[in-house]
Amino acid sequence: MRSVFYWRILIVSIIALLLANVILLAAYTYVGKNTYISIEMANLEPEAEVTRQIYEEYKNGNVTEDALLRYIDKQTLASESAIMIADELGKPLIVRNIGSTVEMQDFGEYYRAEIQNILRGRTVENNDLKLLNGESAVSVGIPVHDSNGNVTGCILVIKQIQRIQSAFNQLNNVLTGTIFAIMPVVMLLVAFSTNRLSKPLHDMSNAAIEMSKGRFNVRANERASGEIGILARALNTLCDNLAQTIYQLQSEKRQLNQLLSSFTDGVAAIDNIGCLTHYNPALMKMFGAVEVKVPMDLVPDESIWDLFRSVYDSLEPASIHYALPNDRSLWITIVPVTDENGECIGVVGLFKDVTDLERLEKTRRDYVANVSHELRTPLTAVRGLLEPLSDGMITDEETRQRYYRIMLREVVRLSRLITDMLQLSRLQSGTEHMELHAVDLAELLQDTRQNYANEAAQRGILLKLDLEEIPFAMTDEDRVEQLLVILIDNAMRYTPEGGSITISAAETTGDRILVTVSDTGCGIAPEDLPHIFERFFKTDRSRKEGGTGLGLSIAKQIIDKLGENIYVESNPDTGTSFHFTLKKYISNAIALGPVGAGVVIHEETPNLQQARGSQDAPYEVLPNKHDKKTGKSEQSKRYQGDKKTKKR
Repeated sequence: MRSVFYWRILIVSIIALLLANVILLAAYTYVGKNTYISIEMANLEPEAEVTRQIYEEYKNGNVTEDALLRYIDKQTLASESAIMIADELGKPLIVRNIGSTVEMQDFGEYYRAEIQNILRGRTVENNDLKLLNGESAVSVGIPVHDSNGNVTGCILVIKQIQRIQSAFNQLNNVLTGTIFAIMPVVMLLVAFSTNRLSKPLHDMSNAAIEMSKGRFNVRANERASGEIGILARALNTLCDNLAQTIYQLQSEKRQLNQLLSSFTDGVAAIDNIGCLTHYNPALMKMFGAVEVKVPMDLVPDESIWDLFRSVYDSLEPASIHYALPNDRSLWITIVPVTDENGECIGVVGLFKDVTDLERLEKTRRDYVANVSHELRTPLTAVRGLLEPLSDGMITDEETRQRYYRIMLREVVRLSRLITDMLQLSRLQSGTEHMELHAVDLAELLQDTRQNYANEAAQRGILLKLDLEEIPFAMTDEDRVEQLLVILIDNAMRYTPEGGSITISAAETTGDRILVTVSDTGCGIAPEDLPHIFERFFKTDRSRKEGGTGLGLSIAKQIIDKLGENIYVESNPDTGTSFHFTLKKYISNAIALGPVGAGVVIHEETPNLQQARGSQDAPYEVLPNKHDKKTGKSEQSKRYQGDKKTKKR
């Protein structure tokens, strides 16, 4: 398909060529005719002069009349003119018009007016002679002199313009035919030249269009000579530079999008007219935006965007605390964006979700308050008993011993609280390691039940064991025993006299064993269930017998370190069941799966297991195996005599 430029150049060239030919023909018609008449008149004067010389020879007797007439006839026939010879009085002597149709009577006034001028010795020329027959003619008249220089007559040569016009028309027809014959050839040459001129420009135009569509691999033809080749090379250089610039911009844009997408904080940016330029998925998730076209689609709060505009106008950063539904909080920081000249070109806002930070801060404050309260309670009790003892106010030995027992119990409680806090801290920091090996879970449950049997009986609680055929477990035996102690101790604390506690274990369909500690106690309120594993959380703080509030937190951390799961089911006034899972023992080490950080696996057969050491007191920090005999609490020592020695 030819370009528009090609057709325009071709049409303009053809029109210019046609106009030039028309103007040339018109100029030739106008100027050529007059020039041709002038040429004919210039030829008539020598003809008249030759006729005069022959006529003078005739008068001198050198030429006969017949010879004179033959010459004049031959002359008029050759030049298609008429010749008239008159005497000194203007009377025509000879009139010959063989080559012309001019008659004597056609001269009219010209003969009477112009002949007198010739007889006065003047040479007369007239290129617009009007004959009486309506034709136009040209004429040249010269006088005839004698030997003395006197005018003795005149010679007048007349030629009709019709004759001149006929010859001119023939020449004009030849010229016109020649022009029309050459015109197609010239048009073809113009079309060919125009195509050679427009094709490189058309190719460059197509290349520029492809570049505008983002296809920077196209190139213009640089082989053309002159300015077109220079333009093509400049266009290709521009394309290379533009492609490199676009690639860099796209790369930077991708990096910016990836950076914004990786932010957990929300980011939004607007330009100087208030249109969104950047935002990330985190901000869309914060406000539940799905399709964003305008700023209000992203953040449906006009006050925030008013703050954006005020920052743009004032060039001063601003920060606000913004509350979201579901007790979520945002800290929004908005800053202006300026160019190198200091002019503001946009505004950027950072939306930081501070809900977790505020919750952690609240937890920290509560933790400090709880720790302070838990530490202050036994210390206050000990101080209240020590003061009367130190002042000697207690003289009764029995009362003094009762005071000592109370102080010992409060000191043990304080020691247990500090031990639990250290244990929980080490579990959360990852410094405690889990040593996994094959554990006879049935035997472990039986031993644990036996250890608590006497205490349960003293409280009037029935401690039952419900076991099925269960395989060995791949776990840390000491941690599982500590976990059972925590759950049983917690169940005994909230189970009234006459109630029961059941320890059970069953093999599930997968590769896990489900262990359950159930009681028939007071149960847990539904609103307390989500917080049951939090630090210092107590369902009934009015109970004097309540523990430190860290036991279930330690249990949750132990289960998390083992890679297992623990959950609770409870109904008020019907009882509570704590369930946790343990991995089955598999002799193939490859089937054990990935091992987490802080976990050491000992591949041992059950028959080669060493005897398990005694369990520490509830919530007591477990020492390493080589020093298990140290650091035992009072409660673990109470059960130590009843525990059996088992082989690992």
